Order: sequence, then C-alpha cells, then structure tokens
Amino acid sequence: MENKTKIRIKDAFDSILRADYLSIDRIKDLNQLSDYYVDPFNTISSILQKQDNFISGRRGTGKTTALLKGYFECLKTLKKDEKSDYFDEDKILPLYIDLSNCNDLFEKNNLALLEIHFVRQLIDSLKRQIEAVLDEKFLLVFKKENPALDDLDAIEKLLIEGVTISQSKTIAATEKKSSEQSDSLGFTVTPEKVGLTGQMSDKYGTEETRSYNQTKGLNIQEFLNKIKDIIKKAKIDYVYLFLDEYSDLNNESQNHLAGLIKSLLGSKTNLFIKIGVITDRFDFGKNIIIGRDIFHIPLDLNEHVERLGGLSPALNKFEELIHELVEKRFLAFEVGLTFEEILKANKNEIVARIARESIGVTRTIGLILQNAWKQAEIGNNKIGLAETNYGIRSARKTYFKQYEGAVKRKLIPGFYNDLWNAIIGKAIYEKDKHPDRPASHLLIDPKRNHYLNVFKENFILHLLEEGRSSKYGGNYNLYSIDYDICQDLNIKYAESKDHYTGIRFIYDDVISSFDGYFSTEQLKSYKCPECDKIYQENEVSQAKVKRCFEDDSKLEEIIHQEFEITDGNFAEVEVKILGLIAMLTKEDNMSAVEIANSVGCNRQKVSGWCSRVLAPKGDVIIEHKNGKNYYYGE
Repeated sequence: MENKTKIRIKDAFDSILRADYLSIDRIKDLNQLSDYYVDPFNTISSILQKQDNFISGRRGTGKTTALLKGYFECLKTLKKDEKSDYFDEDKILPLYIDLSNCNDLFEKNNLALLEIHFVRQLIDSLKRQIEAVLDEKFLLVFKKENPALDDLDAIEKLLIEGVTISQSKTIAATEKKSSEQSDSLGFTVTPEKVGLTGQMSDKYGTEETRSYNQTKGLNIQEFLNKIKDIIKKAKIDYVYLFLDEYSDLNNESQNHLAGLIKSLLGSKTNLFIKIGVITDRFDFGKNIIIGRDIFHIPLDLNEHVERLGGLSPALNKFEELIHELVEKRFLAFEVGLTFEEILKANKNEIVARIARESIGVTRTIGLILQNAWKQAEIGNNKIGLAETNYGIRSARKTYFKQYEGAVKRKLIPGFYNDLWNAIIGKAIYEKDKHPDRPASHLLIDPKRNHYLNVFKENFILHLLEEGRSSKYGGNYNLYSIDYDICQDLNIKYAESKDHYTGIRFIYDDVISSFDGYFSTEQLKSYKCPECDKIYQENEVSQAKVKRCFEDDSKLEEIIHQEFEITDGNFAEVEVKILGLIAMLTKEDNMSAVEIANSVGCNRQKVSGWCSRVLAPKGDVIIEHKNGKNYYYGE
C-alpha cells in the first residue's frame, strides 16, 4: 500500500474523533464536513427549524459536527453559487461561538465580564461572516450604506475601553491637625502711635484616599438593536446563533449566561439560538423553561430506541451508520479504497463489535479505528478481529483512566468506586451462577437514575432504554456494562431482550444500599423497606409514625453519608482532563493534542487550563521538549 493511501486512511479515521479542529473561516473544511456528514436521525433538519433549540448528547456524540453542518447550510443561503438542501428562498446569517473560549477570559468572582466577552464574540463572529460571504466590491458598498456596522465597531470599542456598569469603593481618610499659638507681646512707642502686637494660629487638614473596583460593559440590547438594523439593510431574513460547548462552562457561569440567553430568546429580531450541551451537565436556570422557551434535540442512542422499535433495531441502525460513516470519509479524503478492502475479517463481525463498544458515541468509533489502524500498519495494513479488539481495549482504557484519575484527585467522590465494585460484583456472581447466560445488563429503578450519571459520562455504563418492562412487572431503565469490560471478565454480552428482562438483572438491592450518599444533606430522607420509595422529610413531616403512602409500611430513615471531594467548581471537561493527567506518569506523558483527542475537546482548552490553572497549583507537571509541551501527573 502506498504511503499516501495510508496517510489518507489515518486522516479519515482521525476526522471521526472530533470536529472542533475545523475552522469556520475555511469554506473548504466545511464543504468536506458536509460531504461526509451522516444524519441517520434527521438531526440537521431539526436544528434548522425556526425555533430555539438545545442539542444534547454525551461527549463525542457529534454535537459540534451537527452544529457546524447546520452553520454551513445557513452560510450557503448567502452565497450566490451555493444552494442549501434545507432552505428555499430564505437568507440566513449564521453566527458561531465556541463558549469554551469564554470561560477562562473573565475575572474570578466577576461574572459580569462574561457578558462583555460574549458580546465581543458575537460582534467578531458577525463581522467575520459578513466579510466571508460578501465579495470585496459589494462589501465596500454594503459598509458605506450600513452605518450600523460602524456602530458595532463603536460598541466593541466601548467594550474594550469600558462603560461603567458597576463599581464598589473604599475610602481611607486621615485627619491632620496642627496648632500653633503665640502669646508673645510687644509694646511699641513712636511719635505717631502707641502699639501692642501679639500672634496666635491654629491649622487643620484632612486627607482622603479613594479606590474603586469597576466593571466595564454594555447592555446586550444595544447589540440586538444594531443586529436588527444590519439584517434589514442586507435583506437577511433570519439570524441563527450557534453556541457550542455550553457545558464547558462551570455551573456558576452557566447560570449567568442563561440569563443572557433568556434575553435573546423571543427577542423579536428574527434570531434563533442553537445550543450544544452535554447530557446531564447543563443548567439553563429557572427562567428558561424547556418545552416552552427552548426545545430539545437529543443525540444519545437511548433517545431513539423507542422510535426505532426497540434496542435491537437501534443497534442494527447504528451498525449501518458505522459503515456509512467510514465509506463517506474514504470518499471525502480520496482514499481510493472501500472500508471492506482494508479488512481481513468478516466486516459484519467487526462492525458489530465496534457498535457494542461505542453505543452511539461516534468519537469512540474514531478512537477504536485509529488504534486498530496503528496495529494494522505494523502488519499487512489490514484490520482483523485482533486489531479491532486492540482498538476497543485502547478506547476503554483511555476512558477508564479519566474516571480513575478523577477519583484519585477527589474530583469524583470515592464512594463511586464502592458502587462500581458492587455492580461488577453482582454481574460476576450472576455469571458464575449461570456461566452460559448473559450477565452484561442491569435494570435500575428510574428514581435512582442519577446515581449512575458519573459512569455514563465516563462510558463504563451505557443507558440503552428508558421504561423497559421486566418480566416480573415494573418499569426500569436498562443499562449495559461496557462491552470490553464484559470481555475482560468473561461475562457473556446480551443480544436479545429475552436475555436482559429477567429478575436477576434488577439491581435495586445493590443500588439501594448507596441511597445515603444521594440523600439531601439538609433534610432527612426516608425509605420504604417494601417498595423502596424514597420520601423527603417535608413530605411525611406531619405524621409522628412515618408510613409509606403506597403500602403503609413503616418508613426507615436514610442516614446521609459524608464524603470528601476536592474544592472547586469544575466543568465536566475539566474533570476528564485532570482525571486523565492524574494517571499519566513521566514515561507515558501526553501532548495537548493527544489529551484533547482522548477527552474530546480542543487542544487550546487543555494547554490553557493546564498552564494557567493546574500548573500553578502543582496539579500537573509540564515538560517542554522538541518545541511542544507534554503533561503528566506523577
């Protein structure tokens, strides 16, 4: 195989990892992304509706790729030589902001500066898009006829130089008093007069020192008014604002930004907002109501199981997606081969294994194929089952390192390890009891769903289906243990619904013993020993003897369990970065690009956060060699 072909295969697989390395200023990159984009659930059509939306999914499910695809379709409506597949006559001006660039650029405890930087990002994005889509001659005329553009420059200048929006002051005053008195007496006699002289004086003075802390800013409504003028003059019908990496902001910043977003929702400026968020890692605050102010577009596989007729059809659909995903990239990167031509084992078996390990996460597919191809290059440039298994094992170890490191640094409470060991312990018990039967899945009462969020976002458990009925009654949420962990422990992986609906898959007896860690610290909680229903104290406070409303059993108090956790308001991506670095030794250090590929963020986030935040605190060791920085934790 030619070296050129091998490089193009590698580039094709690398492109599945993440899309944030693409530049929105490079039309060629966006064209290529549009060519290889696969849309099995018609996501782009949903994103481009004339309504405000948020797109959710676990890290690596393709949110950035979908937003960039939507952005490019909007851009096509403004270019004379392009035609969008999603719009007819409407002209749409797209603005794209990566919010991970905003989080590090405001002062601690001064969230007002986030608004300033947010508006500056909006202005910068708007100016870049106008210059990108208009030819130079028309741009000169447009700027001349559109004074609102000059007003935007003035707004940006004000944002830099500052208009005071808040201030606090301290005054230090000192009083000085000096007194001089003279009681000297003089007696003068001359031919003209007789005189008596004396002198007395007192001096007082006060000095004040005043210091001010000021925040400079501008109301976002000023920006919206100028946007309205610009789109009217340019005969643009709508503005679509794409906000990516919302979950990269910490909780405090999310709540503050949600207030700004609320002012944009329904602003009557023909502006629609599209926000990318991590599942279970976003907060729009109490003022934005999902289903009224903003509408949900899910990307996680479990959200599509019911629509596709069950878990098995959903997995079959995902296997088709993997094949199409690779083939389209091979065409876009001009590999000159099909996916099947670089395989040396049964294609269906390879794709089935990748589908069960990745469970709807496209970045995991990229990690598997990237590592499988590295192994294939050592041999005959063909991917077989051994290479596929190596890729699967490499992806799983990467994710598990992030989890272990986060527990080690106390970013994740240590009791999660006990919970994980309890889950695995029951699975091994069931395997040993019935070696020929699957033990890879578990059914959880929906009220305890949040107990497993940490395992979901670290890809060691996967939520497959909500509201799954057990053969023995009741509705549960269905999870699977990571496919490679099952292979490692010789646990048979379930393939049919008849395999995972038995009573032995119900894990309530295991999970309920951890209720104390999830009870509210300030209030007592009570649990029914018969039906496991949990009550907060205010629900049963009137009764002296507290009983279950369902079966009248006497309730048992849940004792809140204390646990230690590192101080700090960490975003999900920061937990993963620090978790991975904590497990790296000097020998296996990684560059910012390698960490970004493993975690699923941009390299600027890794390098910036490590150098400005982690290194000064001693949480990371940075080694500079061959012109690059390498990071490790021990």
